[in-house]
This record gives sequence, C-alpha cells and structure tokens, in this order.
Amino acid sequence: MRRDEFPCVVGVLLVLASSEFAHLAFGEAFIVKDGRPQAEILLAEPPLRATKLAAAELQANVLKMTGVTLPIASQPSRDVPVRIYVGRSPHTDRLNITDDGLKHGAFRMASGESWLALVGHDGNFEFRGPYLRGAGDMPRVLEEWDKASGAKWAYPFTQVWKQHSKDLDIWEQDERGSLNAVYRFLYDQGMRWYLPHELGEIVPKKATIALPKVNVTVRPDFALRYPYQYAKRFGGGGRDEVLWQLRSGFNQAPDLIGVGYIAHGTAEVLARDEMKKAHPDYYALFSGQRANAEKFVPCLSSEGLLQENVRFVRAMFDIFDAPMVSVMPTDGFTAICQCDLCKDKGTPERGWQGQFSDYAWDYVNRVAQEALKTHPQKKIVGMAYTTYLLPPMKIAKFSPNVVVCMAQNRGDLSKNPEMRKVYTDAQKAYLEKLPQGAKQFCIYDYYRYAVPGKPYQFMPVFFPHAIAQDLRHLKGFSFGDYIEVYREAGLATVGVTHLNLYVTARLWWDADQDVDALLEEYYTLFYGPARDEMKTFIGYCEANWGDLRQSAEKIGQTFDLLRKAQQKVEPDSVHAKRIALIADYIQPMKALQEQLSKGRENVPKLRARTLDRKDIRMDGKLDDPFWQGVPGYGSGQFKQLLTGEPPANKTFIKVAWADDSLYFGIKCMDRDMKNLNIGATKNDDSSVWRGDCVEILLETQTHSYYQIAISPSGAMVDADRKRGINTLWSSGAEVAAHIAGDHWSLEVRLPLAGDLQGDVDALNGVAGRRPSETYPWFLNVCRQRVRGQEMEHSAFSPTGKSGFHHPMKFAELTTR
Repeated sequence: MRRDEFPCVVGVLLVLASSEFAHLAFGEAFIVKDGRPQAEILLAEPPLRATKLAAAELQANVLKMTGVTLPIASQPSRDVPVRIYVGRSPHTDRLNITDDGLKHGAFRMASGESWLALVGHDGNFEFRGPYLRGAGDMPRVLEEWDKASGAKWAYPFTQVWKQHSKDLDIWEQDERGSLNAVYRFLYDQGMRWYLPHELGEIVPKKATIALPKVNVTVRPDFALRYPYQYAKRFGGGGRDEVLWQLRSGFNQAPDLIGVGYIAHGTAEVLARDEMKKAHPDYYALFSGQRANAEKFVPCLSSEGLLQENVRFVRAMFDIFDAPMVSVMPTDGFTAICQCDLCKDKGTPERGWQGQFSDYAWDYVNRVAQEALKTHPQKKIVGMAYTTYLLPPMKIAKFSPNVVVCMAQNRGDLSKNPEMRKVYTDAQKAYLEKLPQGAKQFCIYDYYRYAVPGKPYQFMPVFFPHAIAQDLRHLKGFSFGDYIEVYREAGLATVGVTHLNLYVTARLWWDADQDVDALLEEYYTLFYGPARDEMKTFIGYCEANWGDLRQSAEKIGQTFDLLRKAQQKVEPDSVHAKRIALIADYIQPMKALQEQLSKGRENVPKLRARTLDRKDIRMDGKLDDPFWQGVPGYGSGQFKQLLTGEPPANKTFIKVAWADDSLYFGIKCMDRDMKNLNIGATKNDDSSVWRGDCVEILLETQTHSYYQIAISPSGAMVDADRKRGINTLWSSGAEVAAHIAGDHWSLEVRLPLAGDLQGDVDALNGVAGRRPSETYPWFLNVCRQRVRGQEMEHSAFSPTGKSGFHHPMKFAELTTR
C-alpha cells in the first residue's frame, strides 16, 4: 500500500453553534463530542450508488460507536461545526480534492480545521450486451446472443445477475473508492470486521470522536482482490454477508478482468450441442472417439477450433466490451488428443506440470496473436494450471496481449518448500516471456479446505504466515488474486475460514505490514480473555494441519488446546460464541481421531516372503521360478471397489521381498483384449488415467502415502500424495509389462530408500523401513478398466466408496 503524504491544511475554525451542537474551544474540532453530534455528512446530488452507501455506512457505524446519528445532506447547514465530505462533489472540487488517478479502490483522506474528506473513485456498473435476468431467462438471452454473435456458443455471463444486492443496491462491480475511505476512517477509530454477522464485529464504545488531522492517499498493493465465495454473491449472500465483503476491501477489478469467469474459456466455444454436432474435429480424439459428449475436451491442433475461438474472443470484445477473455483449455485437461495433428506434441519428460505446457500455451498464444490484429488494447488470459503449469519451452516471448494467471494453493505450498521453489521459478520464467514492466500476471488460488468430502474438511486449516510470505513475494509483478473460497450456509465454516480471508484482505492493501502484529491484535480483540490460549491453538494448527489426517495424537492435542481456550471465557460471552464457531466445525475430527486410534480394521493382509532376486527376469510375464515361490499369504485376488463382489474381469496379485525391494506381480485378465485401452506409452504422461491402468498406493512407517499408476504398456506416473499431488517425486520403480491373448501383466520392483530418505532427499525413493509384524506397511493395489464410456474399478482391498484414495482401507503388508 502506498501513502502519498500532503501538507496539512491549517486555518482558523469559526464555530456556529445551536442548541443541538455543543460549543467547541478554539483550535479544537470534533465529529462527536460527549455524546452529541458535531458534524454532518455531505455528498453529491444525486449520489452514485457506492457513494450513497458509503454515507449510510459512516452514519450507521458512528451510531454504533457513540449512539449519535450524524445527518446526511447534499448542502451544508449553517449551524454544523464540521462537515464530512463523502465522495467527490462540488464541495471537494472546491478544496481541490478529486478522484483523479484513484484506481481499483484507492482513496484520499484529507482534513482541515472544520472538514474531513473521504474520497475515492465511485462508479455505477452498467452491463453491456445481452443480459441474463435470472435462471429462467436463458432461452431469451441465448437467442439474443446467437443473433448478436452469429454463432452457437455458450452464453458466457450466467452469474452476473447474482452479483447485485437489491437490499443495499450495489453491484460487486461498482467502483467504490469512497466506501473504502469510510471504512479506513472507521478502522482508525478501532472498528474491525473479522467475519460476517455482528458476532464478527469489534465496536469500540466512545462518547467522543475527534476530527483527525490527516492528508493521505492510500493505494492497494494489488488491484484484483477477489475471493469467489460459493453461494455468497451479492445477490444471495444476505445483508450482513455483503457488508462484510465491502468492509474487507475486496475488488473484482472489472476494468482488468471483466465481469465473468477468468478460467476455462474454450468451454464457452465448445459447450453447446450444435457445436458438437457441426464440428466434431474441434474435440480431442481418444481411443478412436471424439470427446464431444457431456465431458468434452478440445483438440488444440484443430485450425478450425482456433479460428472459432478467435471469432469468439472478438465477439466478447465487441458485444460485451470485455477487457480480457480466457483462452484456457477445459477443466480436467489431463490427456492430450490422439489425432495425427497432436501426435508427439506432449512433453511428458517435463513431468506432470509441464507435459502439456507447449501444447496448451501455443494455442493460447496463437489466438492472442490473431486477436491483437483487431483489438490491440484487449487482453487474452491463459492459465498456468495442472499439466501446463510450467512455462512453455518453445515460446521465447508471448504475444504482448497475453496475461498469465497461475493457479496455486499457497496453503499447501507453505508445507512443501520444494514445490514452492517450482512455482517461484516458473513465475520468474513466465515474467521473462511477458512485456517487460507490464503487470500481466495474476494468481488463481484456492481456499477450499472445507469442501465436503475433501481431505481437510472439518480441520482447522490456518496459514496466515504463508499468506504474508506469498503476497510479499508477489507484490510488484502480480496485479492480484482470484481465490475460490468454499463456505457453507450461515457461519458453518467461517469460524476457521475467516482468519485466512482477513489476513489476505489486509495484506492485499499493504503486503509489507507486520503479520504478527496483525495477529496479536486479532487474538486480543476477537478472543479477549482467551487471547493467549487461542494464539497457541492457532499457532499449533498452522504448524500441524497438514498432519491431522494421519495423527490421532495431533488431533487430540488440537482439541486439548481449544478446550483450554474455552475454559478461559464465560460460557455465554461473545468470546465463547466465537470459539464455538471453531469447536462446532471441527467436532467431526473426533470420529477420525477414534478411527486412527483403532487403526485399520477388517482390511486384508499380505505377507511378502523373502526370495532370491536371481530367480526373476523382469519381463512382465510372471513365469519365473521367483513367482512360483510365493505362498498363498503373499497372493490375492481383486474385488469390485464398491461392493466387494468378484469383478467381471479378474485380477491376481503376488508380492515378494528381495534385496531391500518390494516386488509386485499383477495379472489382469480381460474378456476384450482386442480393445485394450492404452492411455500412455511414455513415463510421466497423465494420459495413463484415460485408459486401463493399475495403481499402487503405498504407506510406509514414515510416509503416507505414495502413488504409482502403470499402463499396460509399462508407462508409469508416480507421485507423492502426502500433501496434494507432488509429481516431482520419483519412486525409482522398475516396471516390465507383457500383453497376452487373454490378459496383460506387470512386474514391478520398488526399491526401499531408507528410513531417513524423507529428510535426506524427499523427492527420490520410498522412505521407510522394511515392513514387519510390529511396524507394517499399508497398501492398496487397484485396477481401472475403460471401454468407451464404461469403467470397471476393482481393488485388492475394496474401499466401499468411489475412488481408490482411502488410506484407512489400505491392506496390511508385512514381510517374513
């Protein structure tokens, strides 16, 4: 945040008093004194929406603090000592205080002996182009969009109608710098808004508010300050919710990114059935079929699609006056088209995060080059995301109208320094490809830990220091954040979520401020008598939330620390209610703690017999003497993943131990071998999950857990799943595959790197000790079979749930 200081205006105050206003001593000025009003709020006539709300918010919050109502008018009264000018008006123009240059919510605060000006740039949002009025209005607006565009594209602005608060008459896209100035004034008076609802407010009670001596311009460090909160848009979030978002200083930056979604823009071109039928060549080819069904995927080598996309972005510029349009591939872009045009365009040797970088970014860049010819002032945004996170190798400089938006998870990165370096190195490389000095880079982040069914649901995930570290790093070259935030109805999840959002919001304005000082104030104001205990609790959670899924002990410590905080407050106090928001939310962790304490129950067991390595020749056939020596307790058969019943296509497994390595022999019977679906032929190609494959999921004594996916071709993808998906990790596995008439089979050798490997070299090898009766490993070996749109999933240890990744269902593995 930049503050531009100006010399203060000094003069003589002449006080005109009436029976309503107390007399002031010479040289003193007050807004409220001894419980009596000394000021009025003045604004232009007619006021803009945000200016009107700013005046109302100033009035309402001064009333909360003092019990005094300040009048609002457009012309000054003769008998009021102090005038507060909210928003630009003829009054502020005469004082030479304007909103010139105050972009993205910036504001000016200035005062004289009898006045205070709170001024920013305010503007009424007006939507241009066909407008969707509600969910039932789609047929009409689609007809209008088709007529205007001359095409059959999806309507791109389905959410805008949800972004207007009828209660407060304000849009998310309204420019509201003066409102930010009002909130800064109230913040300086001691008001805080930690979460929506009066439970989250800090309101100091005072009888007197002095007229401050101030002359400062405040500019945010980041223009884009937008948490996209599920079901919390201005149109449906409720009055308290909308006010909290406004008071937090958020900003959608519509002049930079527009009013729609900034990701997966190619989906708008491809989504409609008319397009799928007319142009199947626009869609990726997998196993001889075009991916143009409900889940569609683009063929980025299709020249027809490229020209269609160019027409689309030009229509967005012309019809909607969009400043920026996404040309990002559809979500779930984990496999490359198998048509002749796309052959060998992937780069699996760069790993998961770089395997499609040149493929995807070449498409984005070519669309941008065409758009530049007709709309040089407009921007094309591409995402650095999943399989194309890393910068392309074959593009030295992007077209000058390209914006890079990098998808990341700053909470997870705080737990993974190796992966954080990958991201920072990638950012540096992207900046070298963008116009020098231009802010054409932003972040797409995820605060989605409360999503139902996700690994960290019900867990106290706090990462304020990671937020501070990352925003200090990004300041100067990023224009801001677009953050997906999961919240449920009411305050169900906000007890935990609010702190991360509060810290982010404050640091968006001033990334260099002391985050520890910010937190100390928070602990004191929000938790009162329990401030020390809550500081300890939140600090412990910040350090350990990544381990709570696997540690009953740490879950217990979490509850113990929170219980100590609860014991320090009165049961019915506001502080107790605030702590209860967290306590109620994390309560389901007790069930996980109990489950972890019991260990895995009713899971199958495998015992790997120690054999002689010289008896095996790694060819995938499983016909060596080595495998004949595996006893029954080292063998097993797969069952249906959900039901535990025998699958239609059987799978057999054998395990053995030799020379500090775990060996797997896996035989996959198949009734339709002529249509065997091979998704990948090269290592680290995520297309492996597009076809038939086997997955090995492995938890050792020191690490939970590793993942290895193997195609019938023998191509392998390995990842460390301890926190997220770390594809930088290499298992060192040796794989041999064999395809026969009625089955395909694998031989896998997985070497053990040692107990300290996680500390010595976390990116290479399996960390752990040889599994034993006392200290076993846990694993699951699973199979996916794909024929067209049909999938069959089976596993050695059925999970009873969709998906393979349920560690508590892993089978026990020992050796003898």
